[in-house]
Amino acid sequence: MKKAFVIIIVLTSLFSFSTIGSGDGLITKSIQMKNFFRAWQGVGADQERIYVTSDRDSNFTLSNTISVYDVSGKYITEKKNAYAGRDVKGRFMSFGDCFVSGTYLYATVYNFNSSPPEEERVSRIVKYRLPDLKLVKEYDIGQGTAESLATYKGSFWVVYHDRNEIKRYNSNFEYQASYALSEQFGGEGGYQGIFFKDNELYGNLHGSNKYGEKYTQGLDHYQFDGTSFNFIERLKAPTYGAGQGVELIGDKLYWVDRPGNRIIVTNDFF
Repeated sequence: MKKAFVIIIVLTSLFSFSTIGSGDGLITKSIQMKNFFRAWQGVGADQERIYVTSDRDSNFTLSNTISVYDVSGKYITEKKNAYAGRDVKGRFMSFGDCFVSGTYLYATVYNFNSSPPEEERVSRIVKYRLPDLKLVKEYDIGQGTAESLATYKGSFWVVYHDRNEIKRYNSNFEYQASYALSEQFGGEGGYQGIFFKDNELYGNLHGSNKYGEKYTQGLDHYQFDGTSFNFIERLKAPTYGAGQGVELIGDKLYWVDRPGNRIIVTNDFF
């Protein structure tokens, strides 16, 4: 990583929590991570806690961590080496986004960052018990780089970094169906976080890893008519770097801002 990026992280990490004002009142909080490179992949939340996934340790070495904060932004704990599984050839598998359902935290993991041949890119879903973050189950879901998941109509839905589609699974992550997502990705990749609101799907596209590059691609809005997902619009993310995981809980949206090493909290703007 470039020195300028590390300096930004050091400066912002001096503060654990801050409130940001904006002209339209959209942004309500910025929760700064306690340690470097923790807001790197995904975010899941419930009414009491926020869970943040990263596949990098403080030295930027591949290592999976779950950080836990309360909804006010207070640091609680983190679980280092939260997932140490490998693919069938012994390659590291990275956390993607995470999602809270009931009393469990689910996260995607994939071998993409170990640079396998494209035909050997595979993913799993890992399931943790809350609140102790005990790993209780792993599900192989086959090829592709699965980045995020959500529930809708009694099923789990998974999107991919490298595929323009969303897949539907049952509660045991047995495949049910695939649906095309029409919008094209930029060079940084595809959807990193998703959530549903009623029959609407929102997918957050991959953003820059550091400041001084491009403003993150945005949040794609689709409507599901029962057979297909129809594109409505692409919405601008609230900050330059809010291009990773995203989660809707109640009337609040939680965004991973990778360059800022923070979680951005906004009001529901739909």
